Order: sequence, then structure tokens, then C-alpha cells
Amino acid sequence: MRVGIVLLLLSLAALLGAGAMLLLGSAQRRARAQATLGHAEQRLQRSAVSMAATTAAAPSAAATALAGPAAVDGKATEAGRASLPWDAALLRAGMKPGWRAPVLALVPGLALAGFAAMRLGTGWAFPLTLLLYVLVAWLLLQRRIGKLQQKLIRQLPDFLDNLVRLSALGNSLQMSFQTASVQTVAPLRELLDTTLRNARGGMDLDRALAQAAAPWRVEALEVLSVVLGVCVRIGGRSDQVLQRLSDFMRDLDQAQQELKATTSETRMSAWVLALLPPISALMMALVSPGFFEPMLREPQGHKILLAALGLELVGGFLLYRLAKSI
Repeated sequence: MRVGIVLLLLSLAALLGAGAMLLLGSAQRRARAQATLGHAEQRLQRSAVSMAATTAAAPSAAATALAGPAAVDGKATEAGRASLPWDAALLRAGMKPGWRAPVLALVPGLALAGFAAMRLGTGWAFPLTLLLYVLVAWLLLQRRIGKLQQKLIRQLPDFLDNLVRLSALGNSLQMSFQTASVQTVAPLRELLDTTLRNARGGMDLDRALAQAAAPWRVEALEVLSVVLGVCVRIGGRSDQVLQRLSDFMRDLDQAQQELKATTSETRMSAWVLALLPPISALMMALVSPGFFEPMLREPQGHKILLAALGLELVGGFLLYRLAKSI
């Protein structure tokens, strides 16, 4: 009975710690996105006012463009199918939304958790192993999403350069957008195709882009939708604004790559140090259950496990903050 209670507490504590880290990271991303969009909105409004001499129209246009992602985020449907909670994450990872991918990913975890429960001779090993498997799978999914988002961001400056060249030839912004989108490749191509389908359905170009970009959660796409909204509604030299935005995105990506290369060793060390103790404990328990059994049976072992879990949570949180601060 004591072993069951201890393992249940360990499971709940690990789950709460993972949830807290996830919520903290989401809050930080939302704060950075809001600050970036606020700054971009102010810059674009001032530029639009100086070019078009329409002071009153600029704030309302940018605010309307910014309202697009918030109104459509989480409302996506495909072929009339209601969206699932994980569809946006699967879309960002380049996977097909639906039940298939989560179910296929969960089957190995259930098998591993069942094997761990039989090997250790206690049912509480099942939720612990399954929780660890889910955490590792979530980290791999986030890594895949990050790579695709970086690839999409790197494609945007070239797309904007083509858009500027076509606009300078006298084409309208909508026609230039449609022509330039044909010259792109995945993953940006799928997003632009969705944007054009929405635009053909009667939506404004900036609204269509905001709706297509909402699941990706990329700040550059949100800024681009604001720029397009200002250019479409106010006018002016849209080619110059888009060219400056392209140069800014290219410079920002280069700076981020340099920072990432400089801090890669520290961030990798943080992840290894955070994941090494739980994975090592699980492997030790599976390979040699007799050696690990006193930790589950003896009162002193329970105290050691609780102390180890507390230190792991505190250390993981500190390493997470260290990796995010550089």
C-alpha cells in the first residue's frame, strides 16, 4: 500500500512539474509575441501615415489585421471536420491532423509501460513509464515543430523579394502574392495555398493570411499579415515596406542563428542533465529490478525517491530557465 501511494505521488508531482514548465513556456512566448506585434504595429502605422497621409485610418486597419489570428485560432476545420485539440500542433509538425498520428505514437508507449509494470511487479510503474514516454515524445515533437518553423521563416525573405519585384512591375498586391506563391516550396507553399483559397472565398488577403498562419504561431507571419492589411487598405509604396520587412527578417534570422550556434552547447547540456536521471532510473529498474526493488519496498527508499524527485524538478526548472535565458 505504501509503495502504491509513493508511486502515485511521484506520478502526480512529475505531471504537475511538466505542466508548470509547459505553461511557463507558453506564457513567455505569448508575451514576446505581443511585444513584437505591438512594436511592429506602431512602426507600420507611422510609416503608413507618412506615405498615405491618412492618420485616422492606420490604427483601425492594423487593429483589424491583428484581430484575425485571435478570432480564428483553434477554429480550424478541414473538409468540414471539427478540429481536435492537437490538430494545430500536428499541422505545425508537418503531420496530418486527426487521430492516426497520436494513436500510432501512443502504442509503443503503452507497450513499454506494460513491459515495465510486468518487469517491476507493480502496477504503478505503468503510469510512471507512460508519463516519461509522453514527455520524451513531446520534446521530440517540439523539436520537429521548431525545425519546420525555422525553415518557414527562412523562406519568407525570398518570397517577399519576389513579391516586391512583381509589385514593382505594376502588378496589384493580390496578383503579385498569387504569382510569388507558385515559386515557393513546402512548408511555406502549403500555407500560401491555404491563404489563396481563403482569399478566393471572399476574405481580404491579410485576413486570409492571418487565418492560414494562426496554427503555426510564427510572429513573422503575424507581422506580415499586419503589413498586408495596411498596404491593402491604405496604399502607398507597399514595395518599399515589404522590402524593408524582408531585410529585417533576414537580419533577424542571421542574428538568431549566430546566437543559437553560440549557446548550443549550453542548451544541449541543460537538456541532457535534465533527462539523464529519470531515464537512467527507468533503465536501471528495467534491467535489474532486484537491485532497484529496495527503493520501492523500504521506507528509506521512499524518502530517497521523493528527495530525488524534488531535486529533479528543481534542477529541471533551473536548467530550463537557463536554456531559455540565453
